[in-house]
Amino acid sequence: MRSDYKFAKKMGDEAVRAAVKNGMSPYLPVLDTFEEVKHSLGEVRLGLMELPISRIKGNKEMGRNNAFANNFMPIFPETSEFATKWARLYDSYMEEGIRDAIECYEYMNQYYVLEGNKRVSVSKYGGGEYILANVIRILPAKNDTKEVKVYYEYLDFYAVTKNYYIVLNEPGGYAKLAELLGQNLTDPWDEQLCADMKVAYFKFGKLARTILDLSSDFTLGDAFLVYISIFPMKTLFEESDEQIIKNIRLAKKELLADRGVDSIAFLEEAPEAAKQKSSLFIPNLFSSKKEYTETSPLRVGFIFDAGVDESRWIESHELGRMYADEMTGASAVTKRYISANRNGNIEDALAEAIADKNEIIFTVSPKMMPDTLKAAVLNPSVKFLNCSVGQAHSAVRCYHGKLYEAAFLMGILCADTMLLDRNTSGERKIGYIARAGASRRVLNLNACARGVSLIDPDCRIELRYLGEGDHTDWRSEWADKGIPIYADFDYSTLPGIENKPGVYRIDGDKDIHLGTPYFSWGRYYVQIVQSVMSGAWDIGSLVSSNTAANYWFGLSTGVVNIVTPVLPYQTQKMLSFFKNSIVRGGYDPFTGELHMQGEIVSEERSTQRNKISASLEKLKDGQIVAMDWLNDNIDGTMPLGEEII
Repeated sequence: MRSDYKFAKKMGDEAVRAAVKNGMSPYLPVLDTFEEVKHSLGEVRLGLMELPISRIKGNKEMGRNNAFANNFMPIFPETSEFATKWARLYDSYMEEGIRDAIECYEYMNQYYVLEGNKRVSVSKYGGGEYILANVIRILPAKNDTKEVKVYYEYLDFYAVTKNYYIVLNEPGGYAKLAELLGQNLTDPWDEQLCADMKVAYFKFGKLARTILDLSSDFTLGDAFLVYISIFPMKTLFEESDEQIIKNIRLAKKELLADRGVDSIAFLEEAPEAAKQKSSLFIPNLFSSKKEYTETSPLRVGFIFDAGVDESRWIESHELGRMYADEMTGASAVTKRYISANRNGNIEDALAEAIADKNEIIFTVSPKMMPDTLKAAVLNPSVKFLNCSVGQAHSAVRCYHGKLYEAAFLMGILCADTMLLDRNTSGERKIGYIARAGASRRVLNLNACARGVSLIDPDCRIELRYLGEGDHTDWRSEWADKGIPIYADFDYSTLPGIENKPGVYRIDGDKDIHLGTPYFSWGRYYVQIVQSVMSGAWDIGSLVSSNTAANYWFGLSTGVVNIVTPVLPYQTQKMLSFFKNSIVRGGYDPFTGELHMQGEIVSEERSTQRNKISASLEKLKDGQIVAMDWLNDNIDGTMPLGEEII
């Protein structure tokens, strides 16, 4: 009917005015005008698909593009032939739907119409959700951008599931989805599982959109992944709609949390100190903090998945727990809980800690995050923290130490010691052990390598990666090669590592200790416990409600530090200089031009040649956390995709 065209045109005209007002194009995007498409890697015919109309974003070609506003509503005059055809098509749509499939192209998970844009327009106006389409996929050129990385992960997911409805936005998301369902991204999935996943996704979407402000399939996919990581997918079939809605409400903040490392607020000091410094902090004069006493103490639980004597990592956290227990006095009581399981499965220990009425629960390994997240959503009155960095969860705060700052100082010490030992002839090398099960190992390795190159640009790092159960006699091999110094300070969660972490000089059958970078977790735990006791836990004035908070303390807080035996005066002076520079914020190990194996990561730009710049750019915290490359003075490789968070 003409009246329908009139209303649709009104919607189109309003969209045009809004776009012009905001300085945007009032028309649909045209795929052929995208510069990156001109460098694509080819096309793949996908055949007939039932597309979500919400993912149809524009036209493939420029022709007739001015007939529609950027919301696909018509804008030609009501007296035009176009208007007549549109109205007739809409009448047909209302009687029998769209009979013929449209032709469109898919690029980066969005669709662009080649033929059938009026069919899309009337379907959108009529409230349709899906439309049949013959689809051709355009493959983007591969590069290191997050969007392209995620898209190629999606292609792996599509290859084994043929599911094009679930769209995720963060690297590793599809692998996590596969893991949650007991699958991988290389072998085809069972047809029934694929069908169940599709039904579960649609059901979640239908119920979630009644509660959450999910603007698109792109946000719905991320919310679905978070939901099934807390409530198993089978609950979407087994539980009533009322219970599922209750679950969604319970996990609402987590489902709406900003995702990705770039969205995380990295806090580099204790909450109370941060609040006092922030100009945005306005104290609540009417708030009352809970008083803790010897008879009514703050209970703090620590969850371990191994015995204290079984790993470097657990031992370091147990020392921290004992320190916090001593320093916080009788008004706070700590207790450790050791899970009977391994590999991060800590449901039993968490249940016991919650039953003991602990108000703060620390889980000390990134592998424990899935169980920690479930417990946090189901027990919102308990404060949960997980020892990891780079994870974006609003229900769980992450904490970690910048050991890479101390590793940088160890690199300086290694290179300086080698030069003082008169090892200046021939090729100079320092050994480095990277251990499986170690958190942020690539940061520590690169920082150490940067420290070495700062003192001795010609010195190389010989990397040896030790996987679980690897008993290679690397020490003898290095001694035979004439490599006099090695670093072995990865705090691995794996059991059976007897060597104490540190930097050592090989001296015959003995290893002489030169220094150690270490975590002082006790300082962390004291600061966080005291923030709760003082009423400073709430950081709403510093971080928005949908933003994940990661505590990432470094040398400036004493959470990480170095210990060395007596050193030559000049060496001690040099280490003190760089340590103080880092503490005061004047220097960072990842400042200035950075070179990875084979190419430049960050190039220093100077407008004045032969001038020494007083201000050098530093990598952002998110870039450091997401580091997946090795410095150019490192010989060897290790698994970068398996980096523990």
